Amino acid sequence: MNLDTAIGEWLADLELAGRQAGTRMKHQQELTRLTRWCEESGHDWQQLTRKQLTAYTRLRAGLGHSTRSNMLCTLRTFFRWAVEEEYIAMSPAAGFKTPTKPHPLPRALTLDQVRTLVVYLRGQDGRRAQRDAAMLLTGLYAGLRAAELASLRWPAVDVAGAVINIRLSKMNKGRAVKVHGELAKVLASWRIAQGLGDTAPVFSLDGRPIQPNRVGKVARRVALATGLPLTAHVLRHTFATHALRRGGNLYAVSKALGHSQLRQTEIYLAADEADSAPAVDSLPPLDSW
Repeated sequence: MNLDTAIGEWLADLELAGRQAGTRMKHQQELTRLTRWCEESGHDWQQLTRKQLTAYTRLRAGLGHSTRSNMLCTLRTFFRWAVEEEYIAMSPAAGFKTPTKPHPLPRALTLDQVRTLVVYLRGQDGRRAQRDAAMLLTGLYAGLRAAELASLRWPAVDVAGAVINIRLSKMNKGRAVKVHGELAKVLASWRIAQGLGDTAPVFSLDGRPIQPNRVGKVARRVALATGLPLTAHVLRHTFATHALRRGGNLYAVSKALGHSQLRQTEIYLAADEADSAPAVDSLPPLDSW
C-alpha cells in the first residue's frame, strides 16, 4: 500500500475517534517527513526494520524534547495501527521510548510583576483596551488556555453564578471554573462595554470569533509596554502557582486547570517557595552550627 494512502486512512480513524484537529495535524506533519525520507532513501515503509527507523530518528536527535517526543509518539501509534490493519507484520517502532522529560520551574509572574500588570491594565483607556484587560485578567484569575479564551462565548459565562463552563478542553473533557469576585466585576463591565448579543464571543470586538493567536498578540503587546515576561501561558502558570500558594489544594487547582492527572499539576508545587520553607527555616543561625 502507498504510504500516503495509509496515512490518510489513519488520520481519518483518528478523527473518527475524536482526536483534536491540532493533534491530527502534528501527526500528519511528522509522517510527511517520514514519507519524504523513505522516498529519498529508497525504503519501502512496509518493509522498514527497527534499525532503519532508528536511523531516521537519529537524524532528528538534536531537536527539542517536545518535538522528539511527538515524533516517537507518532511513529509508535501509526505503526501499531498499521499492524492492527494488517498492512505490516510487525511494528519497527514498537520499542521506541519517550525521552525523559525535563521539569524546569513554570514561568509564573511574581507578585510584584502581577501588580505591575494590573496597574498597567487599569491605566489604559478605550474599548479595545478594556477587552484586552478583561481577556488577560480572565487568564490570570481562571487559568484558561489561549484557545479556551478565544472560543469562550457569553452563554458559558455565568457571572451571577460565578462560574465559567468550558465545554471541551484540550484533553477532550469539559470543566467548570469558579469566577473570582474581582473577575466577575471585570467581565460584567466588559459585557456592557462590548455591546454585542448574548451569544457573542466574550472577547470579540465586532461579533466575529477571535483566533487563539490573537490572545498571544495581546499578551506580547502588553509585555513590550511593561517589560514583563508575559505570554498567554505565563498567565496560566501564574494562576496555578499563586492558587496553590494561597490555597494549597492541589486537587482543586488541577480541576480548574483541566489537567487529567494530578502529576501534571504537581510541577507547580516545585515553584512554591512555601513548599521548602520549613526545611530552610530549620537551619540554624550562622553562629549556631
